[in-house]
Amino acid sequence: MIRLPEEACKENTPLSTRFGGLEPDLVQSLAKGLAAIEAFDVEHPRMTLSEVARRIGVTPGSAQRILRTLDRLGYVGCADGHYSLRPRTLQLGYSYLASLPAVAIAQPLLTATTGATGETAYVAVLDGMDVVYVARATGRHLRRDYMSVGTRMPAHATSPGKVLLAGMPHGDRRAMLAGRKLQRLTPCTVTDVEELLRQIAMVAERGYALNDQETIMGLRSLAVPVTVGGRVVAALGTSTEVSRNSVSEMEAHFLPRLRETAVSLAQALKARDADSLQGR
Repeated sequence: MIRLPEEACKENTPLSTRFGGLEPDLVQSLAKGLAAIEAFDVEHPRMTLSEVARRIGVTPGSAQRILRTLDRLGYVGCADGHYSLRPRTLQLGYSYLASLPAVAIAQPLLTATTGATGETAYVAVLDGMDVVYVARATGRHLRRDYMSVGTRMPAHATSPGKVLLAGMPHGDRRAMLAGRKLQRLTPCTVTDVEELLRQIAMVAERGYALNDQETIMGLRSLAVPVTVGGRVVAALGTSTEVSRNSVSEMEAHFLPRLRETAVSLAQALKARDADSLQGR
């Protein structure tokens, strides 16, 4: 959902409070429109006008104007009194992916990694306290697909998330996590902030993160940083079922390959930036 001020995240709060907390030079109507689009998800694929209004905390009249505008622009459709997203919304995500040089450059590298390991490989970036998977290649052993391009997961419960948090200055990640309630996705998920910070410090020291069933029971993942100019710009990872690979097997067989691929991706990104500066 759109990250509005804290008061704006509560349903049924007055309109003046919910969106009035935005900076005065921001366009409130745009914020409401984007909030309406993000209100639709796996648990809410179809909603009535009143349901949308409650989800984003505006009056039914305001929700009607928002939805009518989105309908006219082709982003939502309405049937039997229920609204749902239309394929045009994919263009918003496609525009972002198309602007990321890592996506186009990473795809052949991910495909080669998957061919060598037989497991799904992916690239993820950090968005607030979530990771977003922006590129992937599907492994031939995949039986349960829990992640696709565009999937968001809590950073604290994923290996790429821990890698990306480890790439931040210590003070910044501590400030980001201070006072947060960490969601427990499985019995293995770390929900204590201090323990998470300790683990992230270890990830920063050893240069990779292992996720042993913290996101989904039965699945393990391993991720390494993609570093350009001394800055971690993405995480490169692979996932497998616990029945096929132990932690030690992943570290022995997958980690060297991931590190090699991460270096190749970083070099390609650096070369692309150099070409851009030279006007090629």
